[in-house]
Amino acid sequence: MDFTSFHKLRTAVQENAHPADDRAAAKLRHSLETAVAASGLFSEVEFGHTDDAGQMVIGVCRCADGVLPWEAGMGVERLWLTATADLRWECHTVGCTDSLMELEGAVTIDESGHYITVHVVAEPAVVSRVSLVAQDGRRDEAAETAGIQAEPARLSVPG
Repeated sequence: MDFTSFHKLRTAVQENAHPADDRAAAKLRHSLETAVAASGLFSEVEFGHTDDAGQMVIGVCRCADGVLPWEAGMGVERLWLTATADLRWECHTVGCTDSLMELEGAVTIDESGHYITVHVVAEPAVVSRVSLVAQDGRRDEAAETAGIQAEPARLSVPG
């Protein structure tokens, strides 16, 4: 699901239900944090909770050496689906670039529609970031040698 569709769906849930209590959010946070930390995809994992209805559970991670953000995104999506398998309803979206993995999710936990929202981001491993900077430097040097000015790398997203 794309981010726009996810946000529309999450907003509809938020307008028609109430946030779950802190105990339910803490249970989902603990489940996700434990799974993400044990996955081997990340060298650093930190989860918490906020009062923001759009991201009640938050996570900030750093990819392990050799794990690219898109690989981490695929893994986190599987972990999310496992952690939410027994809940009444879920939706989520995952986005990845060279420098960021992002998962946003929402679940309802009971028949009355109490919801929990989640937002997890991950940066690439330090080694990967150094590699990207080195690649940019080599591209700039090659362009300078050729007598042209290098443009920054750009990601294009099909619309």
